[in-house]
Amino acid sequence: MLTKALVLTNEEADLLSRMLEEVKTKVYEESETRLDGTQALDAIVSSFRNAETEEQRNERRHTHFNPLNKRLVLSTLLDRKA
Repeated sequence: MLTKALVLTNEEADLLSRMLEEVKTKVYEESETRLDGTQALDAIVSSFRNAETEEQRNERRHTHFNPLNKRLVLSTLLDRKA
């Protein structure tokens, strides 16, 4: 059986520890739910995944603009400032 491991420096481990404590505190303040370290880490990972998914959606939305539409929008904005 293969095992995956993550090796952290002291600084990285300290940063991760502080981040987990902050997440635990924030969740407790908002919902009075206590998280353990694994649950806090899951919350952080979920947050990053959601942000990445949202960013990809925004990128897809912006790629639907063709160059003509971009020029029309830009010229409209420039006309408003004048």
